[in-house]
Amino acid sequence: MNSQTPTLARKAFGHDAEGGLVIAGESCQSALRFLVTALQQDNGVALLQGPRGSGKTTIVREQASWWQRDVPVAVFDGKKSATRELVSGMLAQYGVDVIPQEDEQMLQTLGNFLSQKAESGRAPILIIDNADRLGSSTLSLLNWLADLDVRGRWSLRIVLTGTERLAELASKHSMRNLERRHPAVFTMNPLSLREAVAYLRTRFVMAGGEKPEELFPVDVCERLHELARGWPGRINDFALEAMVRMEELQDTREMPRIIVTRDGNTLAEYSLSKRECIIGRDKMADIVIEDKYVSKLHAMLQLYNNGVVLLDLNSTNGTLVNSVETKKAVLRNNDIISLGSHRLKIENAPAISDDMAEKIRRADTLTLKNLDELRRSRARHNIVALKHRQ
Repeated sequence: MNSQTPTLARKAFGHDAEGGLVIAGESCQSALRFLVTALQQDNGVALLQGPRGSGKTTIVREQASWWQRDVPVAVFDGKKSATRELVSGMLAQYGVDVIPQEDEQMLQTLGNFLSQKAESGRAPILIIDNADRLGSSTLSLLNWLADLDVRGRWSLRIVLTGTERLAELASKHSMRNLERRHPAVFTMNPLSLREAVAYLRTRFVMAGGEKPEELFPVDVCERLHELARGWPGRINDFALEAMVRMEELQDTREMPRIIVTRDGNTLAEYSLSKRECIIGRDKMADIVIEDKYVSKLHAMLQLYNNGVVLLDLNSTNGTLVNSVETKKAVLRNNDIISLGSHRLKIENAPAISDDMAEKIRRADTLTLKNLDELRRSRARHNIVALKHRQ
């Protein structure tokens, strides 16, 4: 999983990941249509409810970006908005320039602005995410705002999001002004399994990942969908955890290495830390074998996540693996490469995957094509060498 690192996992499924993909779900599309329709009605109040991770925040922010083209829109998080901050924040987001004022003056300024806009047919919109987390004084302010009107038309349109019991907010806190506007209510539904598969794979690709069907086959998607009960936010959490765990497991696997011997004596050990490793008599090789039967650039090791491939580079005296001459081979643990009077033993070779055979078939052509460039650019420090004295 060379590219599928924790950084990629966070980019695809972390808290700062792009949220727009959830909009493609059927429930989210219905929620967007609901918001548009609800704010076109005379009462102009919409409640969007659902569990954490159901996509409410993504939906209201997506719709807010469209509304802002036509009318003033202010967006707040109920977990962070105190009463004074809500009033001053609304004025700021609506573009009203005011010098520092007392609370009563700010409320009067806000009320005048809302009335002017409503009278022109462009009633502003207030969106409060996590509205069920508002404090009692802020709820009282919201109730006051809900009562503002001009010539029988409400001065402020309101969108609130919260948990499944958001619809009980008004009655629970005696918010009579909000209640008498008869808010429209929409409850979010989870993603279907089909939507979850598309969601997981698309997020992964958009974050820079490759072959999403391999990392997220249907059975894995099905398990993540089951654990998360279809809610996008929880799918993100479980997918992120799974990817990080996969990386951690990989990190515990020992790095493949080559042990060079002659006549039973260990000459050197090389940890294979790079994708390609040249073996040969030339000092520019990564693994230098000082043997007259070894060509200057004799063979190459190619390291994959799922296998180590040995390629003979048209050497003069050939390459043996386990006493059998070969042009290319996938190396397994404890395989012995024979070059002249030297023996190279591989340890910690990765397990071989099903697609490795096709890579072997193409590898020698690609390698020989780029050999001239390798001659110029490769240096011995590309492999970590731990030399042992005889």
